[in-house]
Amino acid sequence: MSPDYEADYWVRRSRLFGWGLTLIMATGLLLALGWKIAEVSEERAMQATRENLAASLTHMAAEQMAKDQLPDAAWRQRNPFVLLRWQQDDYCGELAVGDEPEAGCWYWLPQQAWVLYRPRFADGWTREGSEVRVWRLLAVPDVMSTASQSVRNAFALELEAVPAVELAAQGF
Repeated sequence: MSPDYEADYWVRRSRLFGWGLTLIMATGLLLALGWKIAEVSEERAMQATRENLAASLTHMAAEQMAKDQLPDAAWRQRNPFVLLRWQQDDYCGELAVGDEPEAGCWYWLPQQAWVLYRPRFADGWTREGSEVRVWRLLAVPDVMSTASQSVRNAFALELEAVPAVELAAQGF
């Protein structure tokens, strides 16, 4: 064997190794970028759903006040997805106590009057924060300011984020 042939062999092997290493690094970079894009997209979709749900509850309370038909206290404990008569594709129903929520699903927890969402693309590397996002259905009293209007207290329904301490106490 000539020394030139042997040098060409190692040059080809080195180039092949270099291209393979570059391909592996590019694939890893594209996967990480794709995961981050999916994570941000899901976060925005979750925020849009939460805001739409809160706005719909506010509009429904305003319609009830305009009709002078203030609902009773039981109305405040009802499932907002059922109450508003709209459910999106990723609404998975009511979650019983002790059940594990599926990723990518919205749930209603009737015992606590909470709306729950578990993201699909949670940042699994850092494990910071909670994987489950929870909002409390909160009735906000609003006392009528004039005596000519109804003397009953009106209210609006809002969604308030549940603190992490309370979530940990509930097992989330």
